[in-house]
Amino acid sequence: MASITVHPATLRWAVDQSGADPAAVAHKDGLAEFPQWLNETGPLSLSFTKLSAIGAALQVPFGALVRSVVPESREDELVRYRTIDNHGVEASRNLQDTIAIMRNRQDWVRDEMIAQGFGENLLVGSVPSHATASELAVRIREGLSLDVGWCRHKSSADRFRFLRGKASGAGLMVMVDSRVGTSNARRLDVREFRAFVLLDDVAPLIFVNRNDSYTAMLFSLLHEIGHVLLGSNEVYNDSSADGSNGIERKINQAVILTVVDNEAEFRAYWKKMAADGARVQDIADGCAKRYGLSALALTIHARKLGLASDEDVRLVRALSERRSADTETAGSGGNQNLTNASHLDTRFVRMIRDGVDRGSLPYSDGLSLLGVRSMHAYDGLLKAKGLDQ
Repeated sequence: MASITVHPATLRWAVDQSGADPAAVAHKDGLAEFPQWLNETGPLSLSFTKLSAIGAALQVPFGALVRSVVPESREDELVRYRTIDNHGVEASRNLQDTIAIMRNRQDWVRDEMIAQGFGENLLVGSVPSHATASELAVRIREGLSLDVGWCRHKSSADRFRFLRGKASGAGLMVMVDSRVGTSNARRLDVREFRAFVLLDDVAPLIFVNRNDSYTAMLFSLLHEIGHVLLGSNEVYNDSSADGSNGIERKINQAVILTVVDNEAEFRAYWKKMAADGARVQDIADGCAKRYGLSALALTIHARKLGLASDEDVRLVRALSERRSADTETAGSGGNQNLTNASHLDTRFVRMIRDGVDRGSLPYSDGLSLLGVRSMHAYDGLLKAKGLDQ
């Protein structure tokens, strides 16, 4: 069986990250020598099976264990100032590890872009904090080159993919996943977070939790793009378009205005359905299908325009909460190559491929950054992304 080169320093880092007891890990099948491996001074040759068992025991992604350089350990500011509903809360290990994985990718991309002569991303912090929601929406549409009516006549999945492509084209890395690293057992919880943004003047990165509907993912992505333009990091978990504070409300309003980019058309559509005797929930559902945002978000927008009442919002909110348990999440199908491709930003994958081809990035580090375990999976990923030529 082929062996994989592993560095003891990386194993020690993994133990520190997990807080696991090496003696307890040694009781796992095939890992009796684990404490001894930690004390070795030179590289180790371990089987894929043993390395997978270590990753499972430590709850550390497989790719992180084969890195030739120990990742920098730090308490992330997103974790330090984490809140839900304005209350300080401790971030889950799943969230912490996901942020760490994304920071690692972002750091590599930043270094690579600077080495290639790229400068700052002009979208980052380009909108002043005193800008109105309407002004922010205009800047989002301009920055992503979104034409009027861009969200119309598309399925929910196609709207999200279209926006993701526009964001990537504007230099914003967009990663999407439903789990931590490669561990199917570590499913991300949308009740804790729907998305987060890691601000950087060269390589801003947005992560979207895939355990959500495409409608919610579209809102989350636009919300985090708003944070990029305002120049602020954030972990987003608020499912209400009302927002929890002034900045969040302004960004949420800008999200709606980015999508509902023709107020007269929206008014006319809402009024026509109301004149035809449609119930408010049916009007809201019709708008949701038309624009690709939630019925609740669009009812809140209608209230701001004087088309709906507070009672209408309460009714639609209650209906939305009852439906949430049955919400269809954005599945990726059974093809593993397509699933891997859907998780990763295309520009990021292209940069990894180019680094590997040039010889400036070791294969093991490239696979680790991509979160794939073999050259076969790597080749399949490139093919799924259309980057195999």
